[in-house]
Amino acid sequence: MNTWLDHYRRIYYPLLNIRFDGTQGVLVDGMYNRAVGFDIIFRLLLNQKQSNFNIVETGTLRTPGNWMDGQSARLFTEFVDLYGGQMRSVDIDSQACEAARNSIASTNFSVALSDSVAWLQQQTDLDQVDLFYLDSYDVDWNDDTASAQHHLNEFLTVQPNIRPGCVVAIDDNSRWVNNNRRTGKGSRIVDYLYGQGHLPIYDEYQIIFQF
Repeated sequence: MNTWLDHYRRIYYPLLNIRFDGTQGVLVDGMYNRAVGFDIIFRLLLNQKQSNFNIVETGTLRTPGNWMDGQSARLFTEFVDLYGGQMRSVDIDSQACEAARNSIASTNFSVALSDSVAWLQQQTDLDQVDLFYLDSYDVDWNDDTASAQHHLNEFLTVQPNIRPGCVVAIDDNSRWVNNNRRTGKGSRIVDYLYGQGHLPIYDEYQIIFQF
């Protein structure tokens, strides 16, 4: 079995396979559960190549060890430490940036203090990115308008640079139990890409596309 996938499934899958009852009867089951989603992301990346991965994440690690947050910056950094490449985060919160820098000790990791859309607009190598992980603007489940629009703006910024095989994943998504209506960070991205005939390959708490 692949070295990283074996390690991920043995160490991290149990930590990410979360059962959370705090929204029972309101939002559908699956809150904070990212175990399968990350497994799919890593398999998609490793199906493309075996070295030198370029990963960009909007939003960064805020509370080390809080697996309900996903700890994606840590996971992606460990991945590129093993296979080579770089993992870049951007966050508008200076305390989050400091927490990420202090807890992730790798020369392959960097975090920028900035609005994510503005930062993405400044990057000149987005056409070399293997994974965009969009997870920046905290979502209000009752009114996802601001967060969903921000994430759509992020996607529209990177879309002209997305190359074949690139993976785009959006964190923090759910549906209402009473009407199955979507809510979360990726709701407007899903609607936008559906209009272009592009459907996600995974649609749970994380939504994953491959282009």
